[in-house]
Amino acid sequence: MSTDRTAAPTETKPRRLSPTKPVAMPSSTRVVLACAGFVLGLSATLFGGAHIGVAISLALVVLVAAALMGRLRDRVRSTITPITLTAVASVSLASSGTPNSWIVFTLMSSAYLGHTIGTASRARQEAREGIVLPTDPASVPGRTVLLWRMGREQFEVLDPSEKRLRTVIKGPKGNIAHIIQLRRGTAGLDILRPGDVPIAVQHTLDVGTGPWYEIVDPVIAPGPGQPIPANPSTAVLRDRAIDAAVHFSRTGEPSPSAPWAPSTRR
Repeated sequence: MSTDRTAAPTETKPRRLSPTKPVAMPSSTRVVLACAGFVLGLSATLFGGAHIGVAISLALVVLVAAALMGRLRDRVRSTITPITLTAVASVSLASSGTPNSWIVFTLMSSAYLGHTIGTASRARQEAREGIVLPTDPASVPGRTVLLWRMGREQFEVLDPSEKRLRTVIKGPKGNIAHIIQLRRGTAGLDILRPGDVPIAVQHTLDVGTGPWYEIVDPVIAPGPGQPIPANPSTAVLRDRAIDAAVHFSRTGEPSPSAPWAPSTRR
C-alpha cells in the first residue's frame, strides 16, 4: 500500500480514445478475391460430391462467425479466432474422408469472405465514431491525466484512484498495458515494459524539455564470499511502480523513496 496520505481527488469514468491505428477499409482487390474465392470454394465442394445441405449450412455458419469476429476491436483476436475455428473444423472434415472432405474449401473461403465483411463493418463504424483525442494536461491544471494503451486501444482517466492505478499497472485478465502515462501540468511519469526490464518507470518535471530520470537499482558489488545480489523480482518492480504512480498522481512529483537516476527517455 502506498504511504502517501494526501487526500485523493475524485476519479472520472474511463474514456475510450480513438485507436492509435484505425482499421483500414478492405481494398477492392481483397473484396473481389474474397467473393471469387467463396464461389470457387463452394463450387469445388459441390463438384466433389459433398452433401449440399451440410456444405451450405457450414458455409453460412462460418461466414457469419467470421464476420462477427472481423468486427472486434481487438484485431489480433479478430484474425486468429476465425483461423482457429476453421482449422479445427477442417481437421474433422478431412479425417472423415471424401466426399465431405471437400467442404474444407468452402470453410476456408467462407472464413476469408466473412472476415472481409467484418473488417469493412469495423472500419465504417470507427470512421463514424470520429476522433477522440487525449486531454491536454494544460487544460486541467492541478489534475492528473492517466492514459494507458493496450495494443491499438487507448483509454484515459482524470485523477485516477490508487485502485485504478493498481488495476492498470497489474493488467488484470491478461490485459497488460504496454504504455502507461501520467501527466500533471508539465510533469510526466511513464511506466513502460521495454523488454530489457519487466517494468521501467521514468519521470520528468517537464515533458517537453526534460531531463528524464528513471528508477534504477544501484549496483552493489558483493563482498568476499558473498553471493551476487539478485535483481528485484517483477512483483517488487510492479509494487514500486504503483507507489511511484500513486505519489505522482497526487503531487506531480517523483516518489522520494525510489532510487532515481538520470536517464534518456525510452
